[in-house]
Amino acid sequence: MFERFTRDARVAVVQAQEEARTLGHAWIGSEHLLLGVLGQAGAPVVAALARFGITPEACRGALAPAGSLGTGDAEALRAFGIDLEAVRARAEDTFGPGALDQPGPPGERRRILLFGGRRRRDEPGRTGHIPFAPRAKKALERSLREALARKERHIGPEHVVLGILDPDDKVTAGVLRKLGTDTATVRNGILRDLPRAA
Repeated sequence: MFERFTRDARVAVVQAQEEARTLGHAWIGSEHLLLGVLGQAGAPVVAALARFGITPEACRGALAPAGSLGTGDAEALRAFGIDLEAVRARAEDTFGPGALDQPGPPGERRRILLFGGRRRRDEPGRTGHIPFAPRAKKALERSLREALARKERHIGPEHVVLGILDPDDKVTAGVLRKLGTDTATVRNGILRDLPRAA
């Protein structure tokens, strides 16, 4: 299937891995594929996505965990005598490294080592392969179906985006909802622009 991917689509998939690594995730999901496509500034589909407010910065903001605290929050809490770094250090001393880190996607199996230790797959600076989550694999399969349905011999970033825009993908739907839109609206907009974009 990957032999049909255009250079931009291949770069988007590679960039998805980098986005996952940057976010500290141990998987590549459809949300990372979306960020990978958004990194292809010259692709016409990126301009179409921007009209819906879907930009790399907005997506990263929408992916931030609901309970995460920024530097401004940390400073405000410090004014009340609460040091977030001290809280984190105490939690990790009690519960182990990464105790307050964001968990992996639902259904992800954690590898348990002998003697109760846990292998950290999302350590900072980790290199190498990061596996695709099932929903990302499905998105890539749908991108092929999208290209075939349009009788096109290549899979470009526009097809990858159409593959990502599945209403059953709760993560992508949630990101789009946070950005004030939904999968159907974005999909219809992309399809309207596709003859110009392809």
